[in-house]
Amino acid sequence: MDSHRGQWPIAGVLALLMLGELILMNGPRGGEALVWLLGVPLCIVAVTSFKSRDFVVPVAVASVLASSVAMRFFDVDLPTILSPLTIAETAACLVITAVVVREETRRAATWSVGSLMAVSFFAAIVRDNWLFNGNYNEMFGALVLGFAAVGTGLYFRARDTESGRLLAAAVTDAQKEERIALARELHDVVAHHVTGMLVQAQAALEVSDDDPQAAHRLLPGIVRSGTEALGAMRRLVGTLRQGEHDVATTDLAADVISAVERTRELGIETRLRIDLPDDVPPELGRSVLRLVQESLTNVHKHAQGPTMIDVEISRTGRGALRVVVADDGRPGELNQGGYGLVGMRERVDLLGGLFSAGPRENGWQVLAELPLEGKK
Repeated sequence: MDSHRGQWPIAGVLALLMLGELILMNGPRGGEALVWLLGVPLCIVAVTSFKSRDFVVPVAVASVLASSVAMRFFDVDLPTILSPLTIAETAACLVITAVVVREETRRAATWSVGSLMAVSFFAAIVRDNWLFNGNYNEMFGALVLGFAAVGTGLYFRARDTESGRLLAAAVTDAQKEERIALARELHDVVAHHVTGMLVQAQAALEVSDDDPQAAHRLLPGIVRSGTEALGAMRRLVGTLRQGEHDVATTDLAADVISAVERTRELGIETRLRIDLPDDVPPELGRSVLRLVQESLTNVHKHAQGPTMIDVEISRTGRGALRVVVADDGRPGELNQGGYGLVGMRERVDLLGGLFSAGPRENGWQVLAELPLEGKK
């Protein structure tokens, strides 16, 4: 009973039951037609309850009340099974009960189920004169069906709770993995800058006695390396990494071309446009490569029938590097909520950039803007 997939099968079943009642009545006449029409809103709100439950129970109660009064006034007798309500009304009330128990809070679900039970009791009295003829079978059957519907709702409620917990844990793990990957890159980038600082500082010490001016000329390089290291540390934060990460070199363009070539080898035509500044910070280059690799991987895993992928890396007028990966395939279910997107969004957020991913007119697009200077 998935909240969206189960909607249309239920609608079909209720429509067949309503049609069956027409056939059993040999076509609606007079009071029968009115009673049958009064049951239509109940079936409609049972179907719409999968998406919106704002007025479901009030409409259901009003529908049963009105049809019960009409049946008593016109002395109409419609077929029933294990319930004082008609077959279509019984099915619709069971659907509403299961849905509200699954989706609503306990308090709201209790009031809703209580209201449906009360109106069913009213229908048993008005329609069958239950207090005087002692027909307990229908009320007993209604209770059994009601408990079955409540049990079904509770089962799916527990399943949804567990699925939500697993999803939250998976998202948290994806975010943690991305931060761990950034921590590894932090180590590599800062170690590179610090090593340069140490080499220049050692050289300055060696020549300081003989040539103080030469030592002084080395100081700007040390300052520059320290500034770059601090900038990298501000952009790359997280915890310690355990494991390996994507292999990256100092040539971002070559790495991106290599990733695109691997995609072409898999049989998908890929167009690449690159416009990079002369000096891309190492930590930014690694993130750009990761975004491209993850986006291409998602196309292979989740896109349905892609024939073309466009990869574009360009500079913007706002001092940022724009990364766009778009395909013309139909977005698959996992493509709309995969954990790879969570990791990419986490990485871009940590670098102070902007990220979006979603369907476009003819495919799926991932768009990211990463500041070259680490400014939001």
